[in-house]
Amino acid sequence: MRRTLLGAAVVAVAAAGLPALAHADSAGAAKVAWVGACEAEDEISRACGAWRLRLTSGREIAVTDAAATSVDADGRRTDDTARFTISDDGRWIVYERRTDHRLAVRRAAGGRATLLPKSLTRLGTEDLWVRLSPTGDRVLLEYNDDDEKEPGKIVTVATGKIVKLPAGDDLEGFSGDGDEALALRYNPDNTTTLVAHGVDGSVIAQVPPQVVANATVRALAADGRTVAAFTGEKPKLRLYDLATDRLAAAVDVRLGKGETVYHAQWSGEDRLTIKTQSGGDGKPTVVRVLTVDTGTGAVRPVDTFRFTARHQTWLTAGE
Repeated sequence: MRRTLLGAAVVAVAAAGLPALAHADSAGAAKVAWVGACEAEDEISRACGAWRLRLTSGREIAVTDAAATSVDADGRRTDDTARFTISDDGRWIVYERRTDHRLAVRRAAGGRATLLPKSLTRLGTEDLWVRLSPTGDRVLLEYNDDDEKEPGKIVTVATGKIVKLPAGDDLEGFSGDGDEALALRYNPDNTTTLVAHGVDGSVIAQVPPQVVANATVRALAADGRTVAAFTGEKPKLRLYDLATDRLAAAVDVRLGKGETVYHAQWSGEDRLTIKTQSGGDGKPTVVRVLTVDTGTGAVRPVDTFRFTARHQTWLTAGE
């Protein structure tokens, strides 16, 4: 399972004087997280300091028990940024605990953390990919191991129950309600199978049209079968039914010049929430959060973030 992990970028917000994460906030959902960058003698930038969150209230807080960098299978510190993710509703986070790098889930605005089974990080965390379900009740994990022997996993936070997924499947994220996980499977005949794994063990699999298999961004709806696929530099939205192999007509999605869709999540029966990115190459990176009507392609702006090179890694709710 090979995946390009989130690269260096940063949040252009004041980081000084942020209070430690200690108690619930009145508007306890997080919009964005980031960790700072430090440059060593080799002039390579690495994550350092505490992860920080900006809540919907505007309050900025530090997650002081979260690690900044990951560890390898022998427990040695690496140069890779530690795992950190915010649920789609912004109310939950998952992170590596600084003391032992076990995965922990807690409310974004504070409270006691729930530790996930220690076995999940027995191979270290540098090759681990992690996502939270939309409401933070489940965690999806994938190991980017070259031999593709370690299965992916869906973990129920409250109970620690683990559902194992085929090791060769490339996981993409949860469905709109968190009851399924979407994955790609690369076949020996050079075809690609799209798979929806249910937490109950159910599976819907189909070799989709090339336009869906080659899409830059995909998202699985709460029904566990409808896949939204974004294609092209001037993005078009295609809806694909995994159960019937039916592909709907393309819908134009009008974005600003230079904007690229990099993430999508279903946020309603006929609505997607997408993230677009523009800028970079020495200029501030601009991330916009938009909703998209799946029938018309009409977009509505929700939020905008600007990032600069002062911090190592950033992510918004749902990533």
